[in-house]
Amino acid sequence: MFHLDHFCLGVRDLGEGVRGVREETGLACYDGGAFAAGIANTIFPLGGDVYLEVEAVTAPAAERDEGVAWFDRVVSDGDRWMFWSLRADTLDELAEVAHRLGGEVARLPGRVQPDGTQRVITTAPGPGRALDTCWRRGLPNWFYREDPATNPDRGAAGDGERGVAVTGLEIGADAGELREHIGAETFDRLPLTVVSGQPGVRAVTVRTASGREVTLRRHPAGL
Repeated sequence: MFHLDHFCLGVRDLGEGVRGVREETGLACYDGGAFAAGIANTIFPLGGDVYLEVEAVTAPAAERDEGVAWFDRVVSDGDRWMFWSLRADTLDELAEVAHRLGGEVARLPGRVQPDGTQRVITTAPGPGRALDTCWRRGLPNWFYREDPATNPDRGAAGDGERGVAVTGLEIGADAGELREHIGAETFDRLPLTVVSGQPGVRAVTVRTASGREVTLRRHPAGL
């Protein structure tokens, strides 16, 4: 079975971007650390083992590789939804996805947490495939987490309300292609609204611990 896993929101400045999300939603967050390439990360737990990661480039311009420089260009005019991801229950399910999409199951270094822990991600369809096969068409890629206790949604967050469930997800995509990509059962179970136009995430609605529903709306990155 497949589940929502996380959403990535790219911002120009991490502090300002995080403040903007907190002011709009009242959601709690915590420092997620940074990727070796020079992208810093803040985590907003959304509930149900789903989370939002807000990311910004921190590497000096002279030290940015091609991917990091591209990320910085994408957010030069404001916050942008970068991608969304699903989670597979088993490695076998992840391998089936990789085979179907012509990719592979990859284990890669993830972010380094503030305590120095190096996270490792298990993902499909693998390096070089997610952008063209998934994200440019508004479609998700996949992750697998061997130990659910390490899911970032379960991290200790600071001031603010914790999300308890994602109750709405607006995606720009071809509905038929998205249904085929993730499977009819997953398509029907997720709280999806599929709209025409630019591919990608448009808005995410979250129910908080107090029962409020908050919606975070941004433009997709236009990958």
